Amino acid sequence: MEGQLIYGKMASILRETKAITKSEKNQQQGFKFRGIDNVMNELHELFAKNEVFILQEVQGFTTENRPTKSGGTNTFTRATVKFRYITTDGSCVETVNVGEAVDSGDKGMNKAMSVALKYSLLQMFLIPTEDPKDPDATIPEETDYLAMAMQEINSSQSIQTLSGVYNTYTALHTNQQFMTALSNKKKQLKDAAN
Repeated sequence: MEGQLIYGKMASILRETKAITKSEKNQQQGFKFRGIDNVMNELHELFAKNEVFILQEVQGFTTENRPTKSGGTNTFTRATVKFRYITTDGSCVETVNVGEAVDSGDKGMNKAMSVALKYSLLQMFLIPTEDPKDPDATIPEETDYLAMAMQEINSSQSIQTLSGVYNTYTALHTNQQFMTALSNKKKQLKDAAN
């Protein structure tokens, strides 16, 4: 390790890397993400300044044709890619990442390699988002188990389903509102059966 420039250069890139927000949106599923273009745009200048470049080697891949709902075919591609981060003295560090992609045309491998590169970069440089850093900084809204149980009681269509609700919410067995609602619904279901 002594005398190899890559470690200092990678540390320098790490120090200068800024947050990359999840500004892209998946149209089908609605989640936000950081695209490979966002990541490369942020890091290109830092890599050039520190004289680091990346060579990739596909170590293996699989493809599988999958039918779509509309009757077409998508190709699912999974590629394992080795990325070699190299600097001017020839020293390097390597990562191996898996990328997966689905494409209806001929770009499945390109997409899978891009995903693998994105995660190599995100993980290597611990690139933050603008999300809160400390999970304890916010308190999640407490689940209202009584409201959930009452909803399940009201929608029960059989005594068996009602028994399932009773068995699921054992912590509410001492709750008068829960027990009364169960009893009333049980009576209602028995009356409807007669």
